[in-house]
Amino acid sequence: MQSETNGTEAISAVAELWLESLFDDPATQGRDVICSPAALWLALTALEACADGATRDELRGVVGPVRAQDAAVRELGRSDVFVTAARVLSQVPARPEFHTRSYGITVGQPGLDGPSGLHRWAHGTNAPLGGAPQCADPARCALLVSTVALDAEWEQPFDPCFTRELLFTDVGGVTHPVPAMVAEVPVEDAWTLARPRGRVTVIELRARGAGGGAVPAAGLVRVRFALGENRQVPPAEVLAAAWAPAAHRKALRGSRATGRPEAVLLELPRLWLSGDIDASPHLTALGVERIFSASAELPRMFSEPVHCERVVQSCVVRFGDEGISSGTAACLGEDRSWANRNYFDGPGQLLRTVPVRLDRPFAFAVLDESGVIPLLGGYQASRPGARSPAHHSNDFEGPGPYNPRL
Repeated sequence: MQSETNGTEAISAVAELWLESLFDDPATQGRDVICSPAALWLALTALEACADGATRDELRGVVGPVRAQDAAVRELGRSDVFVTAARVLSQVPARPEFHTRSYGITVGQPGLDGPSGLHRWAHGTNAPLGGAPQCADPARCALLVSTVALDAEWEQPFDPCFTRELLFTDVGGVTHPVPAMVAEVPVEDAWTLARPRGRVTVIELRARGAGGGAVPAAGLVRVRFALGENRQVPPAEVLAAAWAPAAHRKALRGSRATGRPEAVLLELPRLWLSGDIDASPHLTALGVERIFSASAELPRMFSEPVHCERVVQSCVVRFGDEGISSGTAACLGEDRSWANRNYFDGPGQLLRTVPVRLDRPFAFAVLDESGVIPLLGGYQASRPGARSPAHHSNDFEGPGPYNPRL
């Protein structure tokens, strides 16, 4: 039991440390962010199993002891909703005796290192990949690519008939009309947390594996949305609140006029968020340095000296009426039938509710059934569903809100 606890704590620790470094990065400030702490941890665990000497010691300092790794991998394996894959891209061939199934990582072979082969591999694992990142010196270095896919249906789907217009004010202060899904959420599934710079409100929804989709129907995941009470609450604190321990929570209260609420009236924008993150500088800040130098030791994978140039992660997620999904995402349509819609018997009409409108930058987190392991996390800073004009390049550019080719 202790080893299982240590395993999940190892992933949570990576998530907290990575968040601090990620949101301190000038490249992500004021922009949309999406990441998967669990997938990064799994990729580093696979790399640690292939390393030796000081390289392995540095990686183990981040991913935790071997017994903790085994327990956490088993825990993640119970959720068929969450799919992740790790691949090392290099022109240097792997050792003939290197078995990918033993290490949970694959090595690029001739014909799979180019953009087309890379996308075929990502598609075959139900995992998205943005641009085709390349090594500066492919003859001597490698690239670790972590991809993530998620597919689940809400236990209580949103009724599209009740979609309404929501005025969303982005991080730059610009207000946009966006379609918002509306539903009543049990008051027990909402709470507040005190953070250093203000309170954060958290709403939890539940989803299960989407039957008939790319991922088999299976276990439950918890999807949480977090909203700071003001703009002074930094993104890292808002996102961290989404998976904070239950002991820190306080019940959500209504106003004096409404009294104790019976439900929460949630207004959630439909959104599509994707992005590639170069996690290399963040890992360096966590003490993982040797793997990026010429002194890297990966004897179980390569017979020649090879170091890792970058660690890249690619994620994409869509939140819609039916559930959450990843993979190739089409642009949201321009149907405005939701604008200026009025109704009299929809959510919030019959019960005493306290409104929670995600009408400004907010965070979300997808956790496993236990509510402990952060599978996916993100921060919506721009207009939900919009594409960033800064990311219309075909080259990999590191952290960014959207990739138009996904």
